[in-house]
Amino acid sequence: MPKAPSIVGRIVESALGRPTRVLRVAEPAPGFLHLDLRAEPPAGGWQPGHEVQVRVTRTEARRYTVRRVEEPDRIHVLAALETGGPGALWLRGLRPDAEMTLLAARHVPLRQHGRRRLHLGDGSALGTFDALTADQPDPLVAVEASAESVPALAREWPGFRFVPAGGSPGDTLQRWLDSAIEGGALAGIDGALLLGHAQSLQRQRRALVDSEVLDRRSITTKPYWATGRVGL
Repeated sequence: MPKAPSIVGRIVESALGRPTRVLRVAEPAPGFLHLDLRAEPPAGGWQPGHEVQVRVTRTEARRYTVRRVEEPDRIHVLAALETGGPGALWLRGLRPDAEMTLLAARHVPLRQHGRRRLHLGDGSALGTFDALTADQPDPLVAVEASAESVPALAREWPGFRFVPAGGSPGDTLQRWLDSAIEGGALAGIDGALLLGHAQSLQRQRRALVDSEVLDRRSITTKPYWATGRVGL
């Protein structure tokens, strides 16, 4: 959740800014937006999983992930609106033909371990998981999302497991993970990618390590937001 003085934001934008036009905005499920964008590619071209930033206020930027590359200058991004933060407010104001600037450098792939990976996260991680598992025949992905969005998400991603959020962030997904560990459903995994809510990632990693399903070196974590801070 980057935050910097406006002058720093302008300098970064002048260096990494990619002129972008919105082609289409769709809502595949409550609390999620799919953006179809025409964007000037950075050095090395756009790649699935490419991380981009947008300045949503003069002093705040938000990160999103390229879900799919359709043409050299046409990309798709899936964004979660569930936290209602500055990024969500900015996203809700987007309309087709709107012009904006994406901040993007050369793609640096997210470091991952193993071949049979577990992917755990909340709605903010869904676009990243979609990008990284597109070529996997049977990905092991579990995502916590609002109860109202789960039916539509399950139809869109039938190979993913969606659990309805309840209580504090990450609680439902933690129960799913504990049950999967106890029932032996994670046998054979040799790596994990944990994304989204910072405090939830810590609990998930601890459960995987303490149960000896994985060692710490086989787990990649990347927090997108945290309790007590401004949301996405």
